[in-house]
Amino acid sequence: MQENSESQPMEWYPNRIICGEEHLALLILNQPLQEECKLFVKVNWESALFHVAVDGGANQLKELSSDECPLIPDLVCGDFDSVFPEVLDFYKSKGVSIMPTPDQDETDFTKALRLTEMHLQSKKLQVSSIIAVAQNGDRLDHILGNLNTLYQANEITSTPVFILGNHSLTWILSVGFHKIHVTKEMMNCHVGLIPLGQECKNVSTTGLKWNLTNDKMNFGGLISTCNMFDGSSVVTVSTDTPLIWTMEVPLAE
Repeated sequence: MQENSESQPMEWYPNRIICGEEHLALLILNQPLQEECKLFVKVNWESALFHVAVDGGANQLKELSSDECPLIPDLVCGDFDSVFPEVLDFYKSKGVSIMPTPDQDETDFTKALRLTEMHLQSKKLQVSSIIAVAQNGDRLDHILGNLNTLYQANEITSTPVFILGNHSLTWILSVGFHKIHVTKEMMNCHVGLIPLGQECKNVSTTGLKWNLTNDKMNFGGLISTCNMFDGSSVVTVSTDTPLIWTMEVPLAE
């Protein structure tokens, strides 16, 4: 994602994503999906323009499928240490592209993102967002690996990349000025602004219960967790360093 300035803020509409109003590419990551995420996948499957099952995510997708609602991805990829052989055989029989990515220097999520960008370019598919559906919780190393992929995503694709978990949506705010549009249904949701990659020397916000004003953020110092909205319909964030923005979202149950 390119840097932006206060004259050209980056606009974010999380409600459009969770309501399926965007042209999405869907990535189903490994680990069991929570019920709300399963429903999100089912509801948004037909409207999504590209679908990827990442290694053991193929198992989750196959389990989620039914005769009435077959969920056949465009691509299954990964180092295949988690996907069941019979699931791979099933998707092969359906003509799905199967692409092993054995390189262990990157996570399956990162490698899947590279392949997704390659396919989107080759197919000339115009998507507004790439949504990785994943489980939040259980494995901290998986969570940190997924966040690391978000930091790498800017070098892989110009399309915004989000992680959707159980009632949460997470993405990177690049250097510059951002406007995050909030609905009434989100007003009681918690938010976090995390300087995971490196120290942030200057960050300012409006629209939060506990705002920052030219503050420095770093691990071992100040980080903004368990924050909330102040009732404004727009939150602004100005930052000199990429930051993780994570927020609760009211997914349908």
